Amino acid sequence: MKRSTYRLLVQSEEKSRNILETALYGLFAISAVAAIWQFAEQPAAPMQRTGTVIQQAADGRIAS
Repeated sequence: MKRSTYRLLVQSEEKSRNILETALYGLFAISAVAAIWQFAEQPAAPMQRTGTVIQQAADGRIAS
């Protein structure tokens, strides 16, 4: 029976290493989704002053 190099590699794979790699790839995917979600939840431009320019001028918030 002739064994190929590929067959020897497949048979020699460590099961615990595969589980660890799967867990790490899962954690990387979850952290990427969390980072994207956190970025998406932030407002595009934080607005401290609200109202129209006329209202802000009347309130004295715009310096002339």
